Amino acid sequence: MDLTVSESKKRGETELQHFSHHHPLLFIQHQSVTDKAALCFGCEELILELTPHLKHPFHPQHLLTLLPKSAYHCTWKCDFCQRSSSGFVYHCGPCNFNLHINCALLQSSIAPNFPTSLHQHPLFFSQDHNDEVNRDCSGCMKPLFGPIYYCSDCYPSDKCFFILHKQCAEVPLEINHPYDRRKHPLTLLPKRPTHLHNCSCYLCKIKWEGFVYSCSFCKIELPLDDFFSPQTITTANHEHSWTLLSRQRSFVCDFCGTTGDCSHYICAICDLLVHKNCISLPRNILITRHHHVISHSYSLQQQDELCRICYEEVDTRYGSYHCSASGCNYIAHVHCATNKAVWDGKSIPEDYDERSMEALDESINSITDVVEEMSFGEITVTVEIKHAYHDHNLRLTFSGEMNDDGQCDGCMRTVSTPFYSCEQCKFFLHKECAELPRNKRHPFHKHLLTLIKSNTKFYPLCSACGRLHHGFSYKCNDGDCRQFFECDIRCILLSDTLEHPSHEHSLFIVHNFSANCNACRRKSDPWNMAYRCTKRCDFTLDLECATLPLTARYKHDRHPLTLTCSDDSDPSQYYCDLCEHERDPNDWFYYCAECDNTLHSGCAFGDLPFLKIGSNLDKSFFGKHPHPFTIVKTIWDCPPCKICGEVCNGQALQCKESECNFSVHWKCSFKPLRF
Repeated sequence: MDLTVSESKKRGETELQHFSHHHPLLFIQHQSVTDKAALCFGCEELILELTPHLKHPFHPQHLLTLLPKSAYHCTWKCDFCQRSSSGFVYHCGPCNFNLHINCALLQSSIAPNFPTSLHQHPLFFSQDHNDEVNRDCSGCMKPLFGPIYYCSDCYPSDKCFFILHKQCAEVPLEINHPYDRRKHPLTLLPKRPTHLHNCSCYLCKIKWEGFVYSCSFCKIELPLDDFFSPQTITTANHEHSWTLLSRQRSFVCDFCGTTGDCSHYICAICDLLVHKNCISLPRNILITRHHHVISHSYSLQQQDELCRICYEEVDTRYGSYHCSASGCNYIAHVHCATNKAVWDGKSIPEDYDERSMEALDESINSITDVVEEMSFGEITVTVEIKHAYHDHNLRLTFSGEMNDDGQCDGCMRTVSTPFYSCEQCKFFLHKECAELPRNKRHPFHKHLLTLIKSNTKFYPLCSACGRLHHGFSYKCNDGDCRQFFECDIRCILLSDTLEHPSHEHSLFIVHNFSANCNACRRKSDPWNMAYRCTKRCDFTLDLECATLPLTARYKHDRHPLTLTCSDDSDPSQYYCDLCEHERDPNDWFYYCAECDNTLHSGCAFGDLPFLKIGSNLDKSFFGKHPHPFTIVKTIWDCPPCKICGEVCNGQALQCKESECNFSVHWKCSFKPLRF
């Protein structure tokens, strides 16, 4: 549609200045939209006319307000479908609840008479959710499709989701099943009974969290997915059909190596017994933990080896995934390799050529032009470049004294040689950061990650370590990803294994793991990652502590302080020389043995070690204060915090407006200011 403003006025159409957009909007009747719409003359985007306030069943506690973007972050996540967005949002300020426009417009009605034995809250029914809800059914654990029942109370109160396929919500509460030879009825339960911590049954191995039909007398547990099991299954992965065995018996699955006692299928010709879900295991997959394609096999002629994901023994008499590349002995349990944290769910075709993966070529970086090179014997070094994230040429520095305040604009760490710098402005990049690939696969996330540069007006959180950061990061842009994932450069340089001086054995990364960190003794959230000991010592490191630098600087010490893991000094010495507060001897700290200086790890680097010094943060982040804050670093003349009155030593926030002119700790910045 190609209209000018004058032409539109001749037609008598209405012009609108909308709060969300800086260009005038024109009222039109668009052919493909039944409702009224507005077309932006600047970007020609079609915008539905939306009510400014909405009372919605997903959040009945408060009215939702239409905003052009989230009030707190440049990118936000919908609390219903969990997809990330940076556009229009229906927002509740007191609860920090957000809804996509499409989710807010879903038609739904209250579902009558849903059994309270299965769920304590009322459910809503939606005939068509337009594929907005990219989650698994809480009953059968399969992806959602078609009509659904959902609970609008669980996420705001319990931070969990309860959503069911229509067919899963309408199954009978009791059934008679041939598995129970005593002919007891099986009762539908919202979750299976608790098993022992070290239980190795199939449901424990796959971490089943859906509905089960259960007989407590006979110890039978039938997952809802198995309730829908057909008598025969035919797949392309096996030349014969599979037949359901309708009697309960204990067995070891030939395809995955774990035990089972129900819904197993047999291939009588091959003499194979398998779980229903294992029938459809893909032949070839690509996971985040290995750079080659790995293939499924249910009989390997080799000795048992350690799984390279969980570091427990693999019984090669049964199924596993292994790498067939020459000289590569990578092997993994079936349930480790197909875990949703390490595999994206896609099967790799037999004719797949790994060498054709141009999109994953990690030699493609953000250096857009090589301006100058120098030769040193047989070695050629690039000494001047153009980089995608800076306007001016960058020159390489090989060696020399560095100012401790200089920050690399990629990783935000103190600048060290070799690095590239701009002669016109204070922009620095470690050589390693300048050469980071544009796209990267990483053990921390199952999708391809893309290099981005953060906006210094905001402060993104690293999805791995939870720290605020500026500079470069890697972000998942997969449209179907249920997890908002953005990882800073310090964490992206980690691998799936870690050698750390604090522990004698190698460590390996674990997803969705909750334990107390040995460094800070904080207990991580169950959805976080952590490093564990490969030898199963009781040793865990969260990502924040795993990325602590091994040395730190202190203004009153000419030596570097060393990261120290234990303290056998006199209890009277358990204090920090910087903040002068007591120190827990069980927490890691920084120490100089020559000068006897000791610092908390937090005091050594401050509250905001990886935000850009001198950058201004958007004023909308700090409650009612009308001005933006500037990130400053104070070392000698340290002003008191406006809120708590303690000295702002290290990084702090400063309002530089003449009528304010005060400093405040980051942790105090969200509290009401007192004048």
